[in-house]
Amino acid sequence: MRSLGTRFLLAAVTAAATVLVAVPARAAVPADCAPDPWEPDGDFGFSGGVAAPIAVGGTVTRAICQAPNPFPRTIAGQDYDFFRFTAAGGKAYTGEITAAGAALGLGGPGGLLIGGLYRVNADGSGTSINNVTMANSFERFTTDVLPAGEYGFLTYTPDNERYPNNTLDIRTVSGPAGAYTVRVSESAVVVPSVASVTLRSTSVKYGSTVTGTVTMSGPAPAGGMFLFTESSSRLTANPSVPYLPAGARTATLTVTTTTLRPSRDTQVTISVNTTTGVPRSVVLTVRR
Repeated sequence: MRSLGTRFLLAAVTAAATVLVAVPARAAVPADCAPDPWEPDGDFGFSGGVAAPIAVGGTVTRAICQAPNPFPRTIAGQDYDFFRFTAAGGKAYTGEITAAGAALGLGGPGGLLIGGLYRVNADGSGTSINNVTMANSFERFTTDVLPAGEYGFLTYTPDNERYPNNTLDIRTVSGPAGAYTVRVSESAVVVPSVASVTLRSTSVKYGSTVTGTVTMSGPAPAGGMFLFTESSSRLTANPSVPYLPAGARTATLTVTTTTLRPSRDTQVTISVNTTTGVPRSVVLTVRR
């Protein structure tokens, strides 16, 4: 569960910007902050059935309405809200918190955060695709160009309120102080494709690490972009995940080979791609 923090939590902890947001309209806030069908309080597993739909270009106002955690002596309390939207394909998408109540602490550690991008599967479950985000912060994330389909994300509140017996638990807030508004928007982004992939050597002994270069057809867009890598045998040769800063046309690729001696020389195909492009490959021979 905590693995969602690979990039979203890191960005949240290290960000230093001051966040200024409006307060949600009072009429949009549930008066009693009661649980509702889209409020899977404390349940981290993404499900399309409990995700509030947002039309691209529109907003949804939610409220953190969480009773104390029934499980005693938890080391931390969190409340999650899930959202889903439909991508037409070929565009980048931004999810952002545009307004937040005073009790939510948006913009600082322990406060409201946005993140955790998912691809929604046919059965309603979600597959994490955090690595297709180009940029993220406390209150906003922007994706790489997404293929057509349904996607989801979450907001959550790490809690630092201390209850009796030194037990950390989820705080309860209500009314405008616990409300916030989320918006999803789309934009046209020119994303380069992978032009070529080369390695300094295409034949190495097992236990070796080899570097190479990924060359793009054009510069990376604002916010930078991650690339996708595949290996026909990750147990034999495992490629890194290259990142291109904004404007970059090349990235370094590192392939780490197995430390276990193989029974024979093995050829492994390493492929690199963007979210919507055509993969480019190189074949690496791992010698015994």
